[in-house]
Amino acid sequence: MGIKFYLEPYSQIPPHAQIIDRIKLGLLLGELRPGDTLPSIRDVEKELGVSRNIVRRAYLELESFGILKLKHGKGVIVHTELSYPNDLALAGRSQKLAEETLTRALAAGLAGTSFARMLYQLALERERAQQRFFYVDITESLARERADQISRAWQMTVAGLAMSRIQVLDEIPSDIPLKVFTNHWRYGEVTRLVTHPNADIIPIGLKFTQTMIDEINALRDGATVEIILDEHDFASYGGLILANYQRGFASKKVNFRVRPFTTVEDVKRRLKSGQCQMILISNKLWPDMPASLRRMKMVTHPKMAFDGRSSEQARLRAGIVV
Repeated sequence: MGIKFYLEPYSQIPPHAQIIDRIKLGLLLGELRPGDTLPSIRDVEKELGVSRNIVRRAYLELESFGILKLKHGKGVIVHTELSYPNDLALAGRSQKLAEETLTRALAAGLAGTSFARMLYQLALERERAQQRFFYVDITESLARERADQISRAWQMTVAGLAMSRIQVLDEIPSDIPLKVFTNHWRYGEVTRLVTHPNADIIPIGLKFTQTMIDEINALRDGATVEIILDEHDFASYGGLILANYQRGFASKKVNFRVRPFTTVEDVKRRLKSGQCQMILISNKLWPDMPASLRRMKMVTHPKMAFDGRSSEQARLRAGIVV
C-alpha cells in the first residue's frame, strides 16, 4: 500500500512536520504497514515542490523515532518491528469523531481547515491549563531530559517529574485522567507510588544509544565493565540490568559485572588497579559524583534512548493518534 503526500503551504506547521504527521496518520489508518516502502526523498521532493533537505529531515526524524529505516540502495521502509493495533480501534474512533465534528462544522458554514486550527488552539489552551501527561524517572534532570525527548517526538508537552516528587499528582483533581509514562525498569515502582485514582501508568522501553554502543565496542576482547548501582537498585534490579547488558552486547567479548556503590575512592582504586577497564555509574548516582571522578577516562554513565517500537505503542495507548 502507499500514501499520497500533500502540503498546506500557508500552514504554521513546518513542512517537515506535516510530512511526519502524514506518515503517522497513514500508519494509524492502515494505509502503511510495517515493511512497506515509502517514496524516495527525491520523489517526495518533486511531488510536494519542497527542498530535498525538508523531506530528508522528516525521514531522519522518523528514523530516530524507530518508525522508518533508511537503507542505502533500498530506499525508505516502515520499520518491520513497528507494531500497531491489529483492529485499529483507536483509528476507527478517532476518524469517526473527526468526521462527525468536521461535518457539523461545515454544516455551520465554517471553513474546515480554519475550524481545525481553532480546535487545535482550544485543545492547546486546555492542556496548558491542566497538565495531563507526565514522564517520571529517578532524578529530576533525567525525567526532564526524557520528557523533552518524547515531547519533541510527539509534538506535545509532556512534563518531567522525579519519583521523589510524584505526590504532586495527587494535587490534580481525581476526575481528570492522567497519562504517566516511565521507563520499563521503573514501571513497578512508579505504579506503586502513584495514588491518583485516574492515572494510567504506561511503560516505554529503552535501548542503548549509538554512542554507548561505540564506547563498549571500542574495548578490547576480554575487558571487564563494572556497572555501579546504589544499594536499592543493586538489590532490586541488579540481575535484570546485568542480563540486559549481556544481551545487548552478546556479540562483544566483554565481561559485565554489577556492583553496589561503596565510596568514590574505591571506584577510582578499582579502575586504576586494572581490575576493570570501564566503569558505568548509574544515572541515579551520576549527578552526585565529584567532577574529579566524572572526568576520569573510562568512567561514564549509561546512555539510553527510547525504543522506537515501544514508544509508538505507548503513544497510541495514551490516545495520542498523530
